[in-house]
Amino acid sequence: MAQYLKASDSFIPPNQLEGDIVESIVQWYFRPKYFGIDNLSKKQGGLYVSNHTLLGITDGPLYIPKLYRKKGIYLRPLVDKMHQDIPIWRRIMTHYGGVIANKKNCNDLMKQNQHILVFPGGTNEAFKNEDESYKLIWKNRFGFVKMAISNGYPIIPVAGLGGDELYDIVIDKKKIMDSFIGKMIKSNKFANKYLKGGENIPPIVRGLGGSVLPKPKRIYYTFCEPIQTKEFKGDISDENLEIVRLKVELAIYKAIHQMENYRRKKGSKTNSKIRNLLSK
Repeated sequence: MAQYLKASDSFIPPNQLEGDIVESIVQWYFRPKYFGIDNLSKKQGGLYVSNHTLLGITDGPLYIPKLYRKKGIYLRPLVDKMHQDIPIWRRIMTHYGGVIANKKNCNDLMKQNQHILVFPGGTNEAFKNEDESYKLIWKNRFGFVKMAISNGYPIIPVAGLGGDELYDIVIDKKKIMDSFIGKMIKSNKFANKYLKGGENIPPIVRGLGGSVLPKPKRIYYTFCEPIQTKEFKGDISDENLEIVRLKVELAIYKAIHQMENYRRKKGSKTNSKIRNLLSK
């Protein structure tokens, strides 16, 4: 019987050809720019903690092949257990190394010295509301910090910029839940539980030319310097959890701000070149 979305040590990353095809497509459409890859080491496994951008379509797929090709690092994504309930999708996720996000699986991956990717905001952050662009919506989640400190695992904050601009939000989940549809969901125990009170409801969006295609915006990523946790010697006191999580949050927000400045400056230079050409 197939073992779907498990932390198996026999996992073999997809072949290089698949990575080449994916990377060629995203390079052409999104023209991704990467910062901080030199901060990463294949020898030392790490917990890569990232912000989720709108719908999450560029979160992971754009840099997993890049890291594998350039550094030999293959990220194992921790995913919501809802993925195991979708037959075809769970096969795809398993093929690409996805693992259900729980304590046992995370411990197993860390014992194997794997490189692990996690989005603490989960689906709720990917299905964001209109006023939540580039916000970390992590609520009271400290599980990833507990796992890192318990195993003395380094945390690598990963910041993404551009993904929240691929679509325009027409109706967000907040408005959906305030409508008659939301009332129906709340009154149905199964639907309300499965949709987590509305957290798992995707916003209604429009992309390129009002279609479902994402806008061809440039995407930026920063891999921040690792945050070491060995100094805490496995002590997962509330104070230590707060300290480490705050460090991760600040690193991501700082990186997003730096990328915004970089993008703005590059845009200004490009506009200047265009103006100079037009004036000749």
